[in-house]
Amino acid sequence: MSSFPIYILDDDSIHFPEGKADLDHSDFWESTVARIVARQYHVPLEDLLNLPYCMRRARIVGQNVLYGEKQTKKLLRLIERAVGEKGLKWLFDEHEQRLSHDREALSALIAAQDAD
Repeated sequence: MSSFPIYILDDDSIHFPEGKADLDHSDFWESTVARIVARQYHVPLEDLLNLPYCMRRARIVGQNVLYGEKQTKKLLRLIERAVGEKGLKWLFDEHEQRLSHDREALSALIAAQDAD
């Protein structure tokens, strides 16, 4: 059964590994997504590498989207279009929630950049 991580950024863009590779979220964050977020918010990449729980994330396992936050039909359809799958279903997974510490750290980085 296929399994791969996705990140849902604040602009509702969906990012997943090339070829839907089965990676850990942390590995995918460090290799790809942190760079996208650093460019988007103009914050240093080095400061983001240890914040893999600052953005919405999920894992697709077969036809299930494991997600720990508010589940909407609109977001599910957005994910389906992005990954090229139909008939996906939500499954709640507490592990896929953002962590308040990581979210606060990202907010502080953004505020520091805005203050410059």
